[in-house]
Formats: sequence, structure tokens, C-alpha cells
Amino acid sequence: MAIFTVHFPPTASGQPASPEKIVFLRDGFSWPALIFGPFWLAWRRAWLVAVLWTLLLAALALIAWKLRVSREAMSWLTLALAVWLGFEGERLVGWNLARRGYVERDLVIGEDLDEAEAAFFYRHRPGQIGNEDAFRGPAP
Repeated sequence: MAIFTVHFPPTASGQPASPEKIVFLRDGFSWPALIFGPFWLAWRRAWLVAVLWTLLLAALALIAWKLRVSREAMSWLTLALAVWLGFEGERLVGWNLARRGYVERDLVIGEDLDEAEAAFFYRHRPGQIGNEDAFRGPAP
């Protein structure tokens, strides 16, 4: 089972959020983030984070070249950064969403994204007593 955070898009006050715009992020390690790094971030539309990550890698390469750091040491450092991105990549995407006005509103558990979405939308189905405002944005 995996835990997914649910992020609601920014909405006008009192307007319900469009279900298509709600974003689910899986907590946990991401193999694609480890392997593809900034390309994975760009694919996830975290443009600023992808650019900053690329600049970090370029700066480290330049510093290592200036200081004549061994290739082996640079390989280990690059691997360590890739592993860190594998663990924290989804949180960086979440930070990027928050920067764009999204609000983390819920947690759901599921085997995969489809099951998590089904659980979330079942729990917050419109017309259910006490959940009429399930898709509304944050309170003013």
C-alpha cells in the first residue's frame, strides 16, 4: 500500500475545484526520479526545480573540475544526489505545486494511483451529507 497526498488547485472563493485538476502525489521512493533526474522533474512540470537541479549539477561539475576532484568522488556525489532526488522528488513536485497555489488537503491510501483516486472520490462524493464542500478551495 502506498500513501498519496491530494493537492487542490487554486480556485476562486466559494468555487468548487475541478476534479480533473486535483493532483495526487505518491509518497515514497521514485525510481524514475533517480534515473532521469531533471528530465523527470520537467516531465512532472516542476520547471523551476528542474532548472535549479540542472544548475546544481553543473555547478558541482565546475567546482569539481576547478578543484581537481577525482572522477570516482564525483561519481559518488552524483549518485548520492540522484538517490536523494529519488527520495525527495515527489516532495519537490509538491513544493512546486504549492508555489503555484495548490493546497495539500488530504491523504489517501491505495495500491496504485487508480485505487487512491477511487478511494478519495468515493469518500468525497458530491451530495454525501457533510461533504458537499469536498471540492471547494481553502476557506477565505
